[in-house]
Amino acid sequence: MENNESFSWGSTITAPHMYPIEIHKGYLADDKKMITAYMNTGISTGDWGYGNNAYAGGNSIPTNLSLTWISFADKKFWKIEATLPKEKIFKFFQEGYMNKDRKGVWSHVTYKDITVGLAPGGLVVVWLTGLNRSVEIAHFQAKETFVSVDEFYRNPHEYTQDEFYNFRFKSYLPRESQAYIKEKGVPVDLWKDYRTKYNYRFNIHFYKADKESSDRRLKYVNGEEEIIEVKDINSYQNKALPSYGRFFFSQHNAEVQFDDEEILNAFKKLTAVHPDKSIDIEAKVAFMYKTTTFTVKCEGEEIPLEKTVVKMWKN
Repeated sequence: MENNESFSWGSTITAPHMYPIEIHKGYLADDKKMITAYMNTGISTGDWGYGNNAYAGGNSIPTNLSLTWISFADKKFWKIEATLPKEKIFKFFQEGYMNKDRKGVWSHVTYKDITVGLAPGGLVVVWLTGLNRSVEIAHFQAKETFVSVDEFYRNPHEYTQDEFYNFRFKSYLPRESQAYIKEKGVPVDLWKDYRTKYNYRFNIHFYKADKESSDRRLKYVNGEEEIIEVKDINSYQNKALPSYGRFFFSQHNAEVQFDDEEILNAFKKLTAVHPDKSIDIEAKVAFMYKTTTFTVKCEGEEIPLEKTVVKMWKN
């Protein structure tokens, strides 16, 4: 891959879970021509960092992103016109990464997709994504724009602009999101906060002697994902906060889903009181591996992560 001059990739669109969007139009282009077009293919949502709506791609590195879309939570249209970091993208493709397949075999692979994430408030994040891997390569702030309901789609009900926004909000935004917005407002800064990196590590305590196997799989609140090899597992690292984890012990496995806002608020609180200090996410594996509890700790102060969902099973 280091000697390759071009890489084949696809393009995907995503939005935060429970905050769907819908594309109006757009494209990815290089210095000479359009590579792939974005068009309205329906609602986009899914995992932040991994796209559900797939479009055609190319094999030349894009330099320009143009995109217009509606955010149902905001009741707004947004537009981005941005220059992508061509050399950075090309370097990531060339370097690739090590991936572990289902048989436990490690191999050197590279990325498959350029994924564009669209969050409430007009935040745009671009990742390179592949098997068990997602890495951010750019982020931008879109500008609010106007697209008339009649231009956006056929309007047999003759909705006014406000009626259209309200209908889409009530029909397409999950009830949980509607209730959250009613109580706290649209979380326009949340995904910006998720990009913040902290110096932390996992500190695992077992009821009886045990250890992790050779790797740990983690997804982060900023949409990135990786498999960490055992040599890096116990060191403090400057990373975004974990959203999901797979932990492999000698005889049992654990699957962990953190509450993103809970862990963010815990880290914000501790870093405000203990600035520039490293933080532990302490994991205690219970008797007979019935469950694992997680607590954020720093200099004797601790905050339990009570909303964390843990599944345990024998491997």
